[in-house]
Amino acid sequence: MASLLWGASLYAQNQAGDSLATSQPENQIQAGFFDSNSLGGIDYSEFKLPPLGVLFENAKSTPSIELLEKERRLAEKMLSKEKRAFLGFFRLHANYSYGNTSSTSTATDVTTPLYTFSSGAETNYWNVGASVNIGLETLFDLGGRINRQRLEVEKATIQKEIAFDELKREIATIYVRITNNLIALKTAAENAAAYRGAGLMSEQQFRNNQMTIQQVAEVRRWENSAVQSYQAIQSQISTDIIMLEILTHTPIITNTVSESQIYN
Repeated sequence: MASLLWGASLYAQNQAGDSLATSQPENQIQAGFFDSNSLGGIDYSEFKLPPLGVLFENAKSTPSIELLEKERRLAEKMLSKEKRAFLGFFRLHANYSYGNTSSTSTATDVTTPLYTFSSGAETNYWNVGASVNIGLETLFDLGGRINRQRLEVEKATIQKEIAFDELKREIATIYVRITNNLIALKTAAENAAAYRGAGLMSEQQFRNNQMTIQQVAEVRRWENSAVQSYQAIQSQISTDIIMLEILTHTPIITNTVSESQIYN
């Protein structure tokens, strides 16, 4: 098989004028990669991921982390409220009123004819006061309430940090896997290219009665296996990149793949 692969490389270089040369561009791997345009012009031979620090920073805007941050802020607001809880012991009140009062009356007797008289006055009233009402249980629990709410703030902060650390581990795992697969993809592409060249050469040798059909089938089997291995790695890279976009809210390939390319 080693001699067959060596022969395939010689074939790729020296058979430009052969009858198989017309099909060579369609069967070889352009720039060492199959299906380099399968995702809207993305060439994985030149593809680079954003820096890991940028992905971590962008991941803070994901809904799960934002929700935990809002819970932490809410706990801080509640702590501020508990620190002012003593103000509930005091009550202030004030009121003010203003108006006119008037009255009308009539009087008469046997010697005096009926007559009417009225009177009125302007009045205003105001009152300001304060009161203190202290519940002993509430008074002695003031410090405890503040401490409990402070613990709630710390709990919310720790929960956010735990969730963010888990998210960063997931991002880092996918990042490393993509990086390693990009290297593996190049090797798989070279391997598939060699076997594809071997497959073409085996067909020529079969026509020249230099190989049996069983030998050609064996070469083709290895060729298909190599191509499938390449495509599996490429598919895993594409899936991981999309997952990385979702986890970090960072456009990586979605800006490259246009809507028309997706639906066409």
